[in-house]
Amino acid sequence: MKLLFVKKASLLRDGIIELLKRQFSDSQIVCCDAKDERILIDYAQQADLVIIDIHTPIPVETFAKYFQSLNKKVVAWVEDIHDPCTTSLFALGLDGYLYFDMDEQGLTQSIQWVIEGKRFVHPSLANCLLEVYVRAQSKKPDPPFDILSKREWEVLQLLVKGYSNVGIANELYLSDKTVKNYVSSILHKLEVPDRTNAVLKALKKQWIYL
Repeated sequence: MKLLFVKKASLLRDGIIELLKRQFSDSQIVCCDAKDERILIDYAQQADLVIIDIHTPIPVETFAKYFQSLNKKVVAWVEDIHDPCTTSLFALGLDGYLYFDMDEQGLTQSIQWVIEGKRFVHPSLANCLLEVYVRAQSKKPDPPFDILSKREWEVLQLLVKGYSNVGIANELYLSDKTVKNYVSSILHKLEVPDRTNAVLKALKKQWIYL
């Protein structure tokens, strides 16, 4: 397993990394402070599990959605329950929500559960759940039809879900060449260099919810 821990450099981070290396000795543990978003994306694309400190100075919700679209297991690391980002992240249905006040056994077990395909929410964070669940049900996509055509919008939605060109072609009954042309058009209209940035822009603009 490859695990990425996104958190600013600190003694606490160093301690957590040592703990993870000790408890998951057969795994590759990497940490990143997210100063360079391109490096963060590269690390995350290679990881199986990404733990993100929600207080890291990056658009955490956007990146969490993007990592989900790549079918990565994504876990939030929370140190302040009252941080506004905590509530919004519950709406994403991440694989886990960890609270910093956990002992070694509790942290190890919660990560193991996530690895096994289960979800984990620390009891201290449970009070946020009901409000977020109700709010999440009312969110609907907001298609940018002033920018993209209806077919381009359909392709973009599948890009966000992590589909390849072949997968999009099969889903929409199009040829691979036609899909490639649509993707090129989407990149041009959104003024982004690649598929990754197209997905990130769609999530940042809240055109699509995951």
